[in-house]
Amino acid sequence: MELNSEREINVSDTSEYKQFSIELDYYIDFFQSLSELFFYNGRLVSFMVGNRSYILDTSLIDSSVQTLKSIKLCCSIGSFSDANTLVRKLRDDLVLYVFILNIINNRKPFIEEDLEKISFENAEKFSEAFLNVRLNSVLTEDEQAVEAWLNNTVSELARPIKKKLEFGNYMTVLKQNNNISQILTDYKLQDYWEKLRVRLNNYVHNNGKHFTLQNFILHNDKTVKIHLENINIWTSYISSFFLVLLLMVESSLISSTDLIDHLDCNIKPPDDCQYFVAPFVQEFIDKKVSQLHPELKQYLIDNNINGMKIE
Repeated sequence: MELNSEREINVSDTSEYKQFSIELDYYIDFFQSLSELFFYNGRLVSFMVGNRSYILDTSLIDSSVQTLKSIKLCCSIGSFSDANTLVRKLRDDLVLYVFILNIINNRKPFIEEDLEKISFENAEKFSEAFLNVRLNSVLTEDEQAVEAWLNNTVSELARPIKKKLEFGNYMTVLKQNNNISQILTDYKLQDYWEKLRVRLNNYVHNNGKHFTLQNFILHNDKTVKIHLENINIWTSYISSFFLVLLLMVESSLISSTDLIDHLDCNIKPPDDCQYFVAPFVQEFIDKKVSQLHPELKQYLIDNNINGMKIE
C-alpha cells in the first residue's frame, strides 16, 4: 500500500518541477506573443512560384508552443526521454521556419532579364516593359522542397530533394549568411550546437537502454533536478538561437505595434517607429539571448538585417 502511494506522487509535485514550470511557461508565453505579433503587424510572407503563390503563416511557431506544453507535461510525469525527443522537434521546427523564410527572401520571383529592361524614362516605356515581365517558374532544389512543404506534397519528392528538409541542410543553407556563420564561429556557438545535436539524436534514436530508462524517473530520484535543468537549458538555447537566426534573416518581424497603433488612432506615428522592437522581444533578448555570449547582443544591435533598434 505504501509502495502504491509512493508511485502516485509525480515529478510535478516537487519544488524543482514548480520552478521548472515557471521557466517553461515563459517560453510558451514568448512564442505565443511572437505569433500574435506577426499576425497583428500584418506581415505577409509570400512565396511565388510561376503563377502559384503560397503563404508562410505562423503554424510552425504555434506548433512550437504546443510542443513546449508537451515537453512540460512529459517532465511532470517523469518521461524525460520523451521530453528530450520533443526538444529536438522544437529545434527542428523553429529552424525550419527560419530556413523557409530565408529561401523565400532569396527567391527571385521574376525573370531578371525582363526586370533589367524596365525603363523609367517615361510612363509609356515603363508600362510596356512592366507588362512584359515574366514570372520565374524555375526552382532550385531548396525551393522545390519548400514548395512541397507548403503544399503538403513532400512524400512525392525524389529522395535528394526530400533531404533538403533535414536539419543538416537547414544549417548548411543558413550558414551561407555571413552574419550567421560569423555568430556561430566568433561567439563559440557552433561547438555547443553540435553537442546538443548529438545529445538529442541519442534520445530520438534510443541509443542505449540508458535513454529508455529515463522515461521512468520517479519524483524522489536524485537525478530529477538535473533532468529538469538540462531541459530548461536546452530549451533556452534553442529559443534564443532561433531569435538570433530570425534577426539575421528578417528582423522586421519583431517590430513593435507602435506604427499600426498610431495609424489606427489617426495619430502621426513617431519618427522611425517602424524600427522599434516589441517590448517582450527586447526583454527576451536581455534575459535569454544575452546569456549565449556577453558580446552577442551588441552584434545583434549592429548587424540585424533590417536595422531594428535593439536596446
